[in-house]
Amino acid sequence: MRQTCSLMPSFQLSLSEPGSFGSAVTFLSVETSNIIELHRNLVKAISPSQELLDRYFEMDKYHPHLTLGQTYWGMNETEIEEMKLLTIKELAPFPTFAVNYVHVYKEVELNKYVPFEDIQLGTEKEK
Repeated sequence: MRQTCSLMPSFQLSLSEPGSFGSAVTFLSVETSNIIELHRNLVKAISPSQELLDRYFEMDKYHPHLTLGQTYWGMNETEIEEMKLLTIKELAPFPTFAVNYVHVYKEVELNKYVPFEDIQLGTEKEK
C-alpha cells in the first residue's frame, strides 16, 4: 500500500449532489477520476479474492461516495430521505479539497474500526 500511494500524486476531490443506495443509504457523490484510479491501484496491491471483491463492491462495482447515513446505523428510511433533502439545503455549495493521504483503519471488532496509519500520497507520478 505504501508503494502504491507513493506513486499516486495528491489530487483535488469535489463532493457533489446527494444520492442513495436504495432507501437504506444516503451519501454525497464524489467527483474526480483520481479517486477511482487510487482505489483500483490499492485493490490490485491488496489482491483480495473474487468473493471479497464481489461482497464489498470493489473494482467496476465501486461507486465513490461519502456516506451520510444508513439504516444499518439505526436510521429509518424516512430519516434517510429527510437527510438527503436537508443535505442539499445545508451543505451546498459542496466543497472541494486536497487528497494528500490515505487513512488506514484497523478493525478491532466486527464493524468497529480505529485509526491505524496515514500514508502520504506521492508528489509526482513515476514515468
